Amino acid sequence: MELSIDKAEFAKTSLEQISEALKKGLVQNYKSVEISIENCPDLTKWDCPASGLSGNQKIIDVGGEPYMHDKRFIGAEFDFEEIAKRIGSEKSYALGAGSGAMSCLDGHCGELVINENLINNESRSIIAQVDEQNNCKASKYSARKHGGLGNIYYSDGKTGKVIKIIIKGRSGEQGSLPQAMRKALSDNLSIANNNHVAVAGIFRILKGKIKSHVQPDYDTIKHEYYDPKQMKCVKDFLKFYEPIGPHFQCYSILWTGDPTGGKLNLRESGEHTHFHSYKGTQDAGHYHFDVTPNDIEYECYFNIAPEVHRVNNIYKKLKSTK
Repeated sequence: MELSIDKAEFAKTSLEQISEALKKGLVQNYKSVEISIENCPDLTKWDCPASGLSGNQKIIDVGGEPYMHDKRFIGAEFDFEEIAKRIGSEKSYALGAGSGAMSCLDGHCGELVINENLINNESRSIIAQVDEQNNCKASKYSARKHGGLGNIYYSDGKTGKVIKIIIKGRSGEQGSLPQAMRKALSDNLSIANNNHVAVAGIFRILKGKIKSHVQPDYDTIKHEYYDPKQMKCVKDFLKFYEPIGPHFQCYSILWTGDPTGGKLNLRESGEHTHFHSYKGTQDAGHYHFDVTPNDIEYECYFNIAPEVHRVNNIYKKLKSTK
């Protein structure tokens, strides 16, 4: 895939400003919230291929729904190691969420949990797929390709200061932790004139259960679910799993909005979070939200992403050809 990349910068902010905004907002949605700025714990103890989340931080937003669901583009793939080279992150720790590359999965689909060290070539990535019994199966994935969409956080993988969040119990209506964080940041940073911010990191679901999904193979979907005119999915087609958990490790990227005012056509949800089990179960895929508000507990580590690189903005391309 030929690459087209646009760069934009988020508003300059500090860990202190982010943590204060999160404190003010998250207590409106959760029963117990503890937030502090600390040295990142050694993430290799969480089976990550790097020790931290610091150094040369940035995020990418690749492709979009048309690449996944428009019949003209299904099968599109992107080399996220090549993208890293193009944006000055050749030697980096890459974490995030994307679709699996079908050429690496014998033509099948899957939800990709990206957890790759591009410095020493150590891979901890996981692919979640729907098996023939409609159960979720998780397996190792070492290819440096993802499918038609993806969101990745690159850093040098060094130990440094991060925001630590401990949450116990939910009192509000927002079941998604990343969406609750987005709201907390938007409400409490007084964002104006597209002065948006982005953070990324890793969190664990220590207690409680969640809802997730995995995309099934295309040949198992027997109805039309994608509208090419709207350039988005309009009917359910995913395989959902609930209640599942706990003991999941999530890799999350979130931003409050497009710093260009919409020109980049960033992922509409403003976040992307995939997970796998850290207890060896077959659970993995796309995190939606918790379904046990009284029981849910999280342990989180996040860092700031000062810039975003938009890779192959398919929406811009399609709009220009209409």
